[in-house]
Amino acid sequence: MIEELRNCQKDGPFRGEECSVCGSRGRLLMKGGEIEGVGRILAGMLRHFPENYGVRMDDHGWVKLYSVATVIRAQKKSFWWLTPFHIEALVRTDPKERYQINDKEEIRATYGHTIPVNLDDLPADDIPEVLYYQTTDEELEFIRETGISPSDKSWVHLSLTPRQAYISGLFHIEAPAVVPVDTKSMIKSGINVYRATSDVFLVDNIPPEFVGEKIAETFEPTPEEAKELSHVRERQERKRQTRSDMEP
Repeated sequence: MIEELRNCQKDGPFRGEECSVCGSRGRLLMKGGEIEGVGRILAGMLRHFPENYGVRMDDHGWVKLYSVATVIRAQKKSFWWLTPFHIEALVRTDPKERYQINDKEEIRATYGHTIPVNLDDLPADDIPEVLYYQTTDEELEFIRETGISPSDKSWVHLSLTPRQAYISGLFHIEAPAVVPVDTKSMIKSGINVYRATSDVFLVDNIPPEFVGEKIAETFEPTPEEAKELSHVRERQERKRQTRSDMEP
């Protein structure tokens, strides 16, 4: 269940029943279903198909915040109340740090793009010496020969820990294979690695010499992660079923 988004007049937006700083209940901004609905629209608009929404995106993925709110209100009448402040509160409290808002009142997705976006303005300092990538056992041999290139996304995504890589992989495959990536040596060779969030990192490609051996350990999702996995898989199955029903 997604927690409500609320705003404390003193301490700003938060998710949950009360402000963790002062204990205030605050003012309700979005219910759980509304957070999910707006989040899906933002993902589509800022990661995948901005042209479907008629927004103007620059080379680095930035879109004017006011235009995002205007488009959502126009396309989804149930969100007639949405303002830039609601979106900013959603971004500031997002535990996965999926979006950024800059001082020009522009918003962008920080990772997960399937469209070409130049993210070389993300921080490239304080990159851990080793990061982790999830793949499949079938692809491991291919990776060892050719390295890692973007597949369904425009950047290669790396995780801070083996566990994070493994759990992230579960959203796409049944049994992820996790390999370490020697980012320290890779950066020394001249390949830039960018910090999208505190635990998601981006790189254009990874030559095979920087890919290590598969990590034998597997990890169990927490109850919250298991619920999210179940929800995502159910949604994916509904989409597959819908496509199947539409086929002649």
